[in-house]
Amino acid sequence: MKVFFSFVFISQLILSFSFASMKYNPVGELSVYGGKYYLDGDSSSADLKLDAFFSPSLILDEKNEIYPVYMGYYNGTQDVQELAGGGVLTRQRQEHTVSLKYLRINDFDKIKPRISYSKSLVKETKDEKWGKGLFDYDTLAMGVEFEQERPKGTFTQSYDYFSVRYPNYSSLISSAETAIDTTTYSELSKNAGENTMNNDSHRLAFSYTWFPEKSVMKVLANFTYRTYSDQSIVNEIGGFKTEKRKDMIAGGGFRWEKPSKNLPLSFDIYLDRQFSNQNSYDASRTKYIEDFYGYAQVSAGPRADFFFKNGSSFGYALNWRKIYYSGRLAQDAAGNYKNDKINQEFWLNSLYFRYPLGKKIFAKISYSYQTSSSNMRYEAGYRYNYSASSLLAGLQWEF
Repeated sequence: MKVFFSFVFISQLILSFSFASMKYNPVGELSVYGGKYYLDGDSSSADLKLDAFFSPSLILDEKNEIYPVYMGYYNGTQDVQELAGGGVLTRQRQEHTVSLKYLRINDFDKIKPRISYSKSLVKETKDEKWGKGLFDYDTLAMGVEFEQERPKGTFTQSYDYFSVRYPNYSSLISSAETAIDTTTYSELSKNAGENTMNNDSHRLAFSYTWFPEKSVMKVLANFTYRTYSDQSIVNEIGGFKTEKRKDMIAGGGFRWEKPSKNLPLSFDIYLDRQFSNQNSYDASRTKYIEDFYGYAQVSAGPRADFFFKNGSSFGYALNWRKIYYSGRLAQDAAGNYKNDKINQEFWLNSLYFRYPLGKKIFAKISYSYQTSSSNMRYEAGYRYNYSASSLLAGLQWEF
């Protein structure tokens, strides 16, 4: 939270002295919740969840706008997160992101260069210190988006570069051989490189939005090329080649919206396919697995929000997602390999209720329930089969 308040103070100070004659519209939101998380029927201790957003948007003139943004959260309740190729049970998480976007308007065309930096911190155990987590990572991103409004719809094209760094991954792996599965340890040992999870990505995205009969429809497509400059390819005998890991992800989707003052509706469907040249070798069972990180995935789901005259609102969302690994083999509970490839299915139900307590202050309660099922039964390293729910209640302040 110190990062948040420092960002707010500096932004206001700069705007006050440098842009006194300009128009700016500071907006933000701060939410404070308390709640519990349940995993397979067992509950964790109650803890806090904080969310913050602040943007002192600056309008220089009718053609130029600047948007500095801070976003951050702290989650003190445990949950299962997908990290490094599997579901990891985390105890606490926090993330802070600062970004800057510039908007240049030229009639019906817009250009939006942007840059951001985020820091993500993860605790897997209660006694672990912040900044020392195995899965902590920093992300530097920069890119540009082009938008063209036309009579029948809006076209957008964008390019983004991402640099992701895991400062603690290689430093902790030497002491983690007994804590994680043999496959992961083999891949991340020092023979494979010092900074095996660090990666760089280039992403191209395209979309088209149109507005038939008071609806909004959008189709999109994207392509990402990701390189791991210090992660060597695993060979058939468990050694490492000089070649480095490279991933390619292609995706596309469709979104339908029905805007409404009282009952907005939406539905999304998305498909993506990842190709990877990385393999795996399980030394304990002398098993070589080709194409370990390749997969195909599909997700879909509707959302509905109800807005009432007294300012209260209620929302419900359902999301279904299924992932099919193209090379990763399923195992039984003892770790013996099967001939089948791993697949995993997720169902997530989310709902909330928000009630106004005063001017721009709301009481809010939210509940989510997720199930994950898979033909993978060996879970010494990652979770594949579980049910989880969370219940949160607190206050939300918009300004």
